[in-house]
Order: sequence, then structure tokens, then C-alpha cells
Amino acid sequence: MAMMNSTPATNISEKPSTNSVLLSPELLLLLIIADITFGFIITLGNATLFFTIYRDPCRCLRTPSVFLIANLSVADFFMGIVSYLRAVELIYQYYGLPDLTFVNITGYFLGAVSILAAVSTLMAMSYDRFIAIIKPFQYPQKVTISKAKISIAVIWINALVMSVLPVSDVKQENFLLAYCYSHFLVPSFILTTAYLKIYKKIILQRNELQEVRASLTAINRKKQLERDNRMVIAFVLILLVFYCSFLPYFIFVHILYFCPCRTSHAFGLYRYVANEFLSVSSMVDPFMYAWRLPRFNRSFRSCFQRLRKRNAVAELNGTSSNLNLAAVGRDRGKLTVAHSENSSKTNPKTCMDVGTKESTSKTT
Repeated sequence: MAMMNSTPATNISEKPSTNSVLLSPELLLLLIIADITFGFIITLGNATLFFTIYRDPCRCLRTPSVFLIANLSVADFFMGIVSYLRAVELIYQYYGLPDLTFVNITGYFLGAVSILAAVSTLMAMSYDRFIAIIKPFQYPQKVTISKAKISIAVIWINALVMSVLPVSDVKQENFLLAYCYSHFLVPSFILTTAYLKIYKKIILQRNELQEVRASLTAINRKKQLERDNRMVIAFVLILLVFYCSFLPYFIFVHILYFCPCRTSHAFGLYRYVANEFLSVSSMVDPFMYAWRLPRFNRSFRSCFQRLRKRNAVAELNGTSSNLNLAAVGRDRGKLTVAHSENSSKTNPKTCMDVGTKESTSKTT
């Protein structure tokens, strides 16, 4: 995308562009293969995750947290499309063809929207876990499915508005710097503080439950606490992966505007590497859910088992229908043979009867 696939154009003439960096055909081919591979893994993984949430075979994925996870999978899916568009741009560069403006603008727009939506969704997920752990008795009133849907709508509206700012009179430099600080640096400090408080609260509640007698309420609370703990750890890992994937691009923006080494060939290579790292988070997220959250793992397996059963039933129905058709054909063949034999047996008698009738008529 324009913001991530190419050096952002600015209104300051002394800011050079890194688009003049020429890569070897081997390196371009390697980047093309990487983008196509990343795009395939991202789109397949997140489409499978969203399909599993939509089907909900185990009837356990209709919670506000899962709605936010589904929203994050949609944002990650768009990053897979961005990887395909980036591969198209590199293919044109590989064959020495001019850049496609439509592909560049589309990639920029989808990439900006998806990353902005992903960051906002991660913040909403962190708030969800914060309320669930810190104020568990107020959680059903404060966090509901309807409120989760409203927050998802606000997230996408904000992402769309922020993505069209570079097209307006806002300078690209100001937009990128504000974007990096508002959607990367500041949330990183806020979310780190929030998750530290959440984890301390989990440890405190676990220690309190260990001192309680083995009652039914305590056992249920322990199980709920373990589920919350696994979900919090999963969200923390997803957050860390996102920050690790966005950090190279954060460094790239600051080098571009504040470092004289921006005209070097090494910086041009680093730009491509930073672009590739942006896809890592979207590629890892679905596998993180399946690994850390048992209900997602169970739902994944249930979906695949149902698909296998349907395929087996379809194949069985197909073979049984073929066998039925063959049996019907054999029965029809037997009927025709029997009918021909009966007709051959009855025809001589009828001929003899006709002959006797003709002879009697002549005599008379």
C-alpha cells in the first residue's frame, strides 16, 4: 500500500524517496513468493476462524469476547488481501512494468483500515478482559453482545475516517507520525499497564481461592479463573506479536523523516523488510487462538469433523445411488428377457389358433 509499500510522498521537497531503490531479480522473486505465501496463510487461517465462529458447532462462541475476536479476524483477513496486492506490485516491478495506481491506492486503503481496526480491536479486547478480571460481578452489565457490536461499528468508522486523512490536505508526514504514536506507542504503554494489573489480580484471586474450602462455588470460580487466565495470556501473546510486527515500520517512519541515512540502499531494503513484518501478526493470530483457547480448538475440530462426515455421507449417497441404478438396470434387463421368453412361448399357440380358425372357415 502507499503508506507501507512505497515511501510516503510528502509536501516537503527535500525529503527524498526510497522508491528509486533497485532490487535484484532474485530478491524480488523471493519477496513475491513470501507475499503470496503470507497472503494464502492469512486469508485461509482467518477465513477458517471466522467460519468457525459463524457456525459455532459447540455453542460456546456467542460472547462479547468472541465477537471482538471475529472482528480482529476480519481486519487480519484484509491484511492477507494487502499481501496479494503487494505481490502484484512486486511482479510488475520484476518485469520492469510501471506501477499500477489503482493497486497501490487499494492496497494503501485496505492496509490502513485493517491496521487501524486491529489496534482499536486489541484495545477493546483488553478492556473486556480488564472488566472481566477486575470487576467480575459487573461484567455481565458492562460488557454485553449489543455493546460489543456497537464498539465494532465505532472501530470501523474510526478506521475509515482515519484512512482517508492522507487524501485530504493533511500532510503525509504529520499523518504517519501521529498514526504511529496514537496507534502504536501510546496504546503499548496503556495496554502493558492494564495487563500487568490484570495479571496481578489473577494471581491474587488464585491465592485467595487456594485458602477457601473445597466447595462447589470455589471449584466453579477456580475453573472460571483458569479460563480467564488462558484468555488473558492469549490476548497478551497476540498483543506482543502485533507490536513486534509493527515495530520495524515504526522505526522506518522515524528514519525516513529524522535520519540522513534515508537515502542509502540499506534503508531501501529495510523498507521491504518492514512491509513484510506487517503481515506476521495477521498470520499468527488464528493459530494462537487454536493453541491457547480450548473452546476454539474444540470448535475447530468439530467443524472439520462435520465437514468430513458430510463428505463421507455424500460419497456414500453417490455410491449407493450408483448401485441402485445398476440394480434397477439389472432388474429391467431381467424383466425384458423374461417378457421376450414369455412372448416367444405364447406366440406359437396363437399362430396355431389362427391357423385352425382359417381352416375351419374354409371347410364351412
